[in-house]
Amino acid sequence: MTNILLKYLEERYKYNIPKQEPLVPGPVITISREFGCPANLCATDLAELLTKIDGKDNEPWKVISKEILEQAAKELGLTPDKIEFVFKFEKRSAVDEILEALSSKYYKSERKIKNTIREVIRSMGERGRVIIVGRAGSTILRDIPNSLHIRLIAPVDYRIDGVSRRHEISHSEAKKLTLEMDKKRAQLRNDFAGRKVDDVDYDLIINTKVLKSEEIVELIAKAASSKGMV
Repeated sequence: MTNILLKYLEERYKYNIPKQEPLVPGPVITISREFGCPANLCATDLAELLTKIDGKDNEPWKVISKEILEQAAKELGLTPDKIEFVFKFEKRSAVDEILEALSSKYYKSERKIKNTIREVIRSMGERGRVIIVGRAGSTILRDIPNSLHIRLIAPVDYRIDGVSRRHEISHSEAKKLTLEMDKKRAQLRNDFAGRKVDDVDYDLIINTKVLKSEEIVELIAKAASSKGMV
């Protein structure tokens, strides 16, 4: 009799449990850029515009940058300066790895550091309502349906002129810096992707020479809106 009653109660309880809707990752926007394109300015203005479109009842959109480094360092039990070499496009040599391992009980391999960074970016992207500039965000979050991946480009001479003015350096110095940063950023993206990242990996490629920052922001917002992200 007891077993019959227990079975009845179990069956009744099972069918009365409210069903929880599965969490949908995102929305998230990533912005990749060639060196000299105004990605940070566009991201800040975009976050403000999307928040305004969404209204007061929704959580504000946020630009994610240094938070990635800080959270990854926290999870690794390190200070941010110990892992920032990844985003400074520096690589440890085998000798550096050995010396670091011998000299510190808090040593973490480069692979471990990059995997942790990947996990942090993934977590932030899935949580949603964030805009991630650089950090190989597009390669890490490409499979999230509720996402939009932007690439900002411009003719190299146009970017070199802008870099020269903003950094107050000579044209030759600006050219060297621009080409060097383009190469390093490509290496970082390819490293996280495990392959060569190409134009087809982005949803929208924008030439920043022909569009003003506010026009770029409006264009991205319209694309996000058309995908139902806002």
